Amino acid sequence: MDLGGAESPDRVQSERSSPNRGPLHDQVHMFDDPKQLYGSTRTFSVSPDRVTVFEVEMGCETYRSNADDLRDAFAGFILMDFSTGMIFDFISTGQKIGAIYERLLIPGVTDEKTAFTYLIEAPFSGIRTEPGKLHQYSIRIDASKRRAEWFADGKTFFKAEGVPVEPKEVMIGWGLFTLNPVDPVKGSVSIHGQGATGVWKNFRYYLS
Repeated sequence: MDLGGAESPDRVQSERSSPNRGPLHDQVHMFDDPKQLYGSTRTFSVSPDRVTVFEVEMGCETYRSNADDLRDAFAGFILMDFSTGMIFDFISTGQKIGAIYERLLIPGVTDEKTAFTYLIEAPFSGIRTEPGKLHQYSIRIDASKRRAEWFADGKTFFKAEGVPVEPKEVMIGWGLFTLNPVDPVKGSVSIHGQGATGVWKNFRYYLS
């Protein structure tokens, strides 16, 4: 799938993925998390003075997993700015929806004091899902106001004020993940026979 070279709004029609397991990384949490990850072939500029919007329709179904635990297996819509370390995600197990607000630990960009990860649930948002159900997910970044907002089916899911840096260039990602910390003795403990199917379509990028 190629996200490069299109005029705004950029669109990708559909992607379906259903691996049962993926390669493990025994030592580094951020490398152990993706079990199957796809990325756009180019980056997308974040406007310095307008709201930049990224959207997708996404659905998920998980198997032999704890679908009430967002960390155990999920489909994700991922926005990654590696120049600043900022990450803005929507995730779903097919029974629960969550958001991830994160700044990666990247040598030369961040350190242990400036890196962070927040996994957000919004039980009072009024948004309910079920296995395989598609929802429209929208992440809106206002760089000038250092603000990011997550919307699901047009409803506010989460808002981050005071984003520590202005995102500049975003790579769009999608795939299947876990989010379980690496055990300092055993290494990766993220796989126990679970699986997932994710569906993504109608990717959009535009300025508001």
